[in-house]
Amino acid sequence: MTATTPAAAEDRYARQRLIPGWDQERLAAATVVVAGTGALGNEVAKNLALAGVGHLLLCDPDTVSGSNLSRGVLFGAAENDPIGRSKVEVARETLRRIAPGVRVTTRDRDLTTGIGLGELADADVVAGCLDSVRARVDLLGRCALVDALLIDGGTGHWDGEVRVRRGIDDGCYACSLPVRQRGLSDIPWSCADEPDGGPAPAMVATTAFVAAQLSLLALGAIQGRPPRPGFLVLDGVTGDTRHVEVGRDPACLHHRPLGAWERATAGAGSTVAELIGELPAGAEPETWAEFNAPGGIGGRARPTNRLRDADPGVRLSELGVAPGEILPVRLTEGDYRWLRLKA
Repeated sequence: MTATTPAAAEDRYARQRLIPGWDQERLAAATVVVAGTGALGNEVAKNLALAGVGHLLLCDPDTVSGSNLSRGVLFGAAENDPIGRSKVEVARETLRRIAPGVRVTTRDRDLTTGIGLGELADADVVAGCLDSVRARVDLLGRCALVDALLIDGGTGHWDGEVRVRRGIDDGCYACSLPVRQRGLSDIPWSCADEPDGGPAPAMVATTAFVAAQLSLLALGAIQGRPPRPGFLVLDGVTGDTRHVEVGRDPACLHHRPLGAWERATAGAGSTVAELIGELPAGAEPETWAEFNAPGGIGGRARPTNRLRDADPGVRLSELGVAPGEILPVRLTEGDYRWLRLKA
């Protein structure tokens, strides 16, 4: 054991500061989006918070169940009974207790309505901690639209993967999938081969194994050490790891970023009328996720992406528009422009 000065003893990051090239202030200024706060998201959020990442944005629409407690460190350490409560809210309470200097923002919604494209673009890292092919491809697609750095993890019984997508020229997770799975499948990869399609077998050791690798890559990226693109395959039985290069599939659609966008005065808390009021005449703002608008057959609500179909007085957030979203706006000439809402 080495002696420490009083100042070092009071600095919770004193040992990290000894790492050559480490910049704790850079970490404190960083934002990481954690998409999914189940078992893997728990571990990743805990690791990043304890390391001192300044801002964590947690997104998950689910609530805590009893089976989460054996693998969710933030749930099991909750001060109050977490069962039935929002995963992100329970996680935030625990993170505030174990890492009080970290700002935690929560969204108890699905990815598309919970995190705006602008927020993904601004994040230093997006950490994917989701449990199905469809959710993973949805996250990939939204990150690709704004060319965000995505580090995505998944766990199996005794193994797991960490996937890195740095930019449009990299082969991505979707490039490795059959075409039909890129937009249709919703099978959890960790139980894709289970004959009954039931809950996937899982344990905390595998989760921690994968989360540690994902967290290291995220911290390295923030410290100016870009991760290598491709897949890192982890075998928990043998301890082996191997890197898999992924070639870019020319037919994969997840390599076409939006390009430049304009900034709106309106935000997610603004009304539809306020947004439309700052657009050119005839411009058609649209949403990424459908919402129900009045005026369908027999007076029933009907699904639509067209904001002009909504009640002008309703707030954009009530229609599932996330803070900092970048909305497509179709102009009268048929072209699109991209409009970023105020955060």
